[in-house]
Amino acid sequence: MLAIPFYIILFLYLIFLCVFFIFSLINFYHIISTGSLNFTSFVVTFLITALSILTLYYTWEVISTVDWSRDLVLFDINWFKK
Repeated sequence: MLAIPFYIILFLYLIFLCVFFIFSLINFYHIISTGSLNFTSFVVTFLITALSILTLYYTWEVISTVDWSRDLVLFDINWFKK
C-alpha cells in the first residue's frame, strides 16, 4: 500500500498561500509605484482582497474539521483483487 500523511496536502496548500501572498504584495507595490492610484484600481484591488479573505475564511472552516493524522492512500494492490 502506498500512502502519504494527509498533512502533506496542508503543507502544499500553505506553500500555495505563501506564493499567492508574495504575488499580492508585488501587485500592491506595482500599483503604488507606478502611480496608478485611481478609482478603478482601488475597486479591483478591494474586490480581489475581499474575495481572497472570504476564500481564506471558508477554507479555514473546511480544513478545521479534517483529521490530519490520517493517511491518504494513493495506491493499494487490494483494489485490483477480488
